[in-house]
Amino acid sequence: MPSNLIKKYQQSFLTNSFYLYMSYFADYFLLILFIPFIARTVGASEFGKIGIAQTFGILIILFMEFGSSLMVTRKVARIKDDNKQLKLFIGKITTFKIFLLPIAILITATAFFVVPIFSDNPNYIIIVALGAVFQGISPIWYFQGIEKMRKIAFSKIIFRLIGFILIVLFVRSSTDGWIVLASFSFSSILICLYLYSVIIRKMGLFRIGGLSESINIFVESAPSFFITIIPILYQSISVFILSVYVNPLQLGFYYGASRIHRAFNTLYGPLSQAFFPIISKINEKNKIKSRVLIKNYFLLIFLIGLLFFLINFFFAEKIISIFLGDKFLPASETLKFFSIVLPLTAVSNSLGRQWLMVLNKDYYFATIQLLSSLIAFFSFYYFLPIIGVKSLPVSLIIYELTSIFLVSIFLIKK
Repeated sequence: MPSNLIKKYQQSFLTNSFYLYMSYFADYFLLILFIPFIARTVGASEFGKIGIAQTFGILIILFMEFGSSLMVTRKVARIKDDNKQLKLFIGKITTFKIFLLPIAILITATAFFVVPIFSDNPNYIIIVALGAVFQGISPIWYFQGIEKMRKIAFSKIIFRLIGFILIVLFVRSSTDGWIVLASFSFSSILICLYLYSVIIRKMGLFRIGGLSESINIFVESAPSFFITIIPILYQSISVFILSVYVNPLQLGFYYGASRIHRAFNTLYGPLSQAFFPIISKINEKNKIKSRVLIKNYFLLIFLIGLLFFLINFFFAEKIISIFLGDKFLPASETLKFFSIVLPLTAVSNSLGRQWLMVLNKDYYFATIQLLSSLIAFFSFYYFLPIIGVKSLPVSLIIYELTSIFLVSIFLIKK
């Protein structure tokens, strides 16, 4: 049976994974290629400010997505053959995201007054928030749900490359950090507008929904939103606390190690996003086949995670030296802690974000995320005075272990 399943679904899985890797190359690995130039040009302190701003941007992106990568993608995968229903659903989701805009503005205004770096650099938060809103409303969920990832990949490669070219042309000193952020935001706006134009050309103008429909979307999306936002919220708050507790140089070292960890961590993304619509659709029709597929996926992604751990742990100094420069070598110890997180993330991804979501156990998984994040946050706060910036990757290790433990309890009972 596993052999037949591989033959039946491998073309879709491999093709979509390939295009999603191209997409992630544009989002993250072009950044890795340009990080040496950015880090050395703006310096460690300014590099840390850019990192804080982008951390806030991720928070706004996830808020504007509001669980799209999970619930909405799953829904599109199941109704993609019904054009009428799909078009109505696109309109409802787009309307819902419009209703989220005032809240995103309120969150941005609050961060401006609460976070000292944003109060001192108001242009940073405005630039980042604008790009984050457009990235958050981008209809990537539609293309993932219908398993047509090529448009995502090509749009990101083209527009992100334009952004990086602008960085190389105009970033010249430590006062140019805002140009880095503006280039990212500009490319996000272009990607969003392009993807919506593709949908409209294919399906025509869609109807904007009403408030009652948006409320229904909110209720359906809430568990998926909490699943995605809770871990990021705990991490973002931890980073903001870190920015107050440590000096700008240490923050820059942390951000350097964090960016490298994130680059490796995002390599799971294409496999996860290509697999999710496939397993969601198959589980509706054949429970036995879906179990076989999830076991194969678990083995694959765990082996990848183990490889990532070995690379980052044993070659941390070399990786830091190549991508950030010798001035960032103090970040190598932090990167080693981050390396331990990588295989744990692989396990929690396959058990939680894949299998529990396929089983429609959204609320249970959201509760697990909340408990794990709370435990991790208190761990971070406890270790911060003791080990400084390393307290954040240590808290991530605790977070993943707690999540794996709680998910496993549920699956064993099931």
